Amino acid sequence: MQAVESWLTKYPFVRFDIPFIAGIAAVNAGREIHEGTLLALSAGCVLSLCLLRFLRGSYTAYRFRWLFGAVLILLIFCGGAWRMTCRVQEASVKWTDGKEVWHGWVAGIPEEKKKSRLVPMEIGDRNVLLYVPKDSLSAQVACGDELWFYARIRPPRNREGSTFDYAAYLKRQGVSGTAYAGKDQWKRGDRHRTPGWKQWALQRRDELVDAYRSCGFTGDGLAVVSALTLGDKRSLDPELRDRYSRAGASHILALSGLHLNIIMMVVSHLLLVRDKRYHWTRGLILIAFLWGFAFLTGLSGSVVRSAVMFTVFILGRCLRRRSPTLNSLAFAACVMLLYEPYYLLDVGFQLSFAAVAGIALFMPVFFPRMEEHRRLGLHSVGQLVGVSLAAQLGVAPLVAYHFGNFSVYFLLTNLLVIPLTMIILCLSLLWWVLYGFSLPLQWMDSLLQGMLWALNAAVSWVSRLSGASVDVSFNGYDLAYYYVLLLGLLACYHFRSWRTVYRLLGCLCACLAAELIFARW
Repeated sequence: MQAVESWLTKYPFVRFDIPFIAGIAAVNAGREIHEGTLLALSAGCVLSLCLLRFLRGSYTAYRFRWLFGAVLILLIFCGGAWRMTCRVQEASVKWTDGKEVWHGWVAGIPEEKKKSRLVPMEIGDRNVLLYVPKDSLSAQVACGDELWFYARIRPPRNREGSTFDYAAYLKRQGVSGTAYAGKDQWKRGDRHRTPGWKQWALQRRDELVDAYRSCGFTGDGLAVVSALTLGDKRSLDPELRDRYSRAGASHILALSGLHLNIIMMVVSHLLLVRDKRYHWTRGLILIAFLWGFAFLTGLSGSVVRSAVMFTVFILGRCLRRRSPTLNSLAFAACVMLLYEPYYLLDVGFQLSFAAVAGIALFMPVFFPRMEEHRRLGLHSVGQLVGVSLAAQLGVAPLVAYHFGNFSVYFLLTNLLVIPLTMIILCLSLLWWVLYGFSLPLQWMDSLLQGMLWALNAAVSWVSRLSGASVDVSFNGYDLAYYYVLLLGLLACYHFRSWRTVYRLLGCLCACLAAELIFARW
């Protein structure tokens, strides 16, 4: 137990995250907690903490020292539940039953659909998705335009015949309603509002996508380079997505910590500031590049999460405090969930944090064996294999739970696509610089398109291998069993005691009992 306490002391933000996430999950699971109850519990916790603090040093305080931690955990749980309750109330809007005239502002980049054009609107402090006919008039609508429309706004609903919970997805994105306005039921106003940071970033991203298109990028090459370097997935067709999914390379198309880590390594090697006296200058330059890249990608949630984590990591190095990766990850999760608790339900959030947590927890287990490969000159290959295995241990159950499949050849895929991804990202950064200064791009276009062809060819080859993807059915209880067993085995490896094994078996039995009880109810 002392080893567990010392481990938790080493990672203080992990202790904060667990009850906070539990509070968010409890409200999201439908266990509505009245605000008055949360307020009363929070007040009681604060009074109890003050009393225990007052008794500090006495025999009573020492005897009930565990009570301080229990009350603090309950207070953090109430904080998570209260934050999620507030967001649920903000997203829940009772719209009128009939059609009305509405006035709002275009809050994003209009997106072309099969039969209509989707215009993100901001009406007051609510976000609404407006669908208008796809014609020459709607093609002129831009971010920041004033719009008037006559329609009925409905709460988000699921699509008929689809198993995907589209209504819950829209609520997680902060969308309060949807509406459709016919050809003569909407018009542009005379005013134009200055776009915010998010809208401005999306406009810059669209300009770069158009630049790719004007330089001859088409088809799968355009779709992959737009997704891999800018986070724009609008050009990805279902067949291309399926190939990357079967090969286990979907993470390449989703901008995350992998891409920012490559950017940080490239910029770090290019910086000429090596003197330790200028470590702050070096750190601030790295942070500026990271957030500049995040801005060009439209400030997407996954990139912002990774940028926050790397910023914490770099600032810790500048302060000469080498905080563990897991602690930086937990701090980034705290900041993101305090800002938007719905991030917890986002699949990208779960996968990105699970992958980094897997690397932070299991690379120390794999790394001692890497020294054997260093003597053979295979250290880089061994490290890549270790990182892939560690990340896969973290995300495999989530992939099976959300998507119902598992890629068998993920190691082979990573050995092929990660080096190509590094080359494509570096070439794209150079391409952006040349494009910004209006320099010739012909040779760069050919080289970049060749690397994209090689990436798509490698993924297609792996996806066609026999048994490349296996269908797996995972439910919530299976997910809990997997992570309890995984963390238990990790604890057994580190603490090496029979008590840890007994506690692991006890946790598994408790999970099984909970499943049986809830199934009977």
